[in-house]
Amino acid sequence: MIVKITYDDQRLDVFDTSAFTAGLPLGKANMLTNFEVRFDTMGEGGLWLAAHSYQACGEQEDEGGEIPVARRTRGWRFLLSSAEELEHVELVVVDGEAIIKRVLGHLIDLQSFDEAAYECTGTSSAGLHARIAELYEYMQAISGEESPDIPGVDRETVAACVRAHAKAQAESDKESELEWGDVDEVGW
Repeated sequence: MIVKITYDDQRLDVFDTSAFTAGLPLGKANMLTNFEVRFDTMGEGGLWLAAHSYQACGEQEDEGGEIPVARRTRGWRFLLSSAEELEHVELVVVDGEAIIKRVLGHLIDLQSFDEAAYECTGTSSAGLHARIAELYEYMQAISGEESPDIPGVDRETVAACVRAHAKAQAESDKESELEWGDVDEVGW
């Protein structure tokens, strides 16, 4: 797994889990490694990566003819970005997929947002701000709530995107009206 973190000063941190310094960092009995990046706990001291292992030990092989089970063993945690550094994070990419993005001054969870947007409105080529506004309008219509929560996006960012989207739509409608004016079929 490769985690890239871009900061507002154009610094780029790259973390590569495949490039351990030891040949077998989790022991020679490790058969599977579970890497965990926890975005839901970023407010608790920063962005962390945990590496857990599944140990395949010889002592558990003969369990009455049953297939042996390798259980997860909790591993180490690695600080990718401290709480202070998070204030300057612009983008977090995991294996080529943008997961966290700073939008209008706030970090949003793109993974949660994209899952909800895909479920509700499908795929879209619109920009992120427009997609936030579209999901908000859809969530309003389906839930009947005046101000629904948008997964992964704080209310302040949602409100700003909705205002900007409405303004852009009004300007587009006004331009279209000016272009066509009061054209009837005879004028064609």
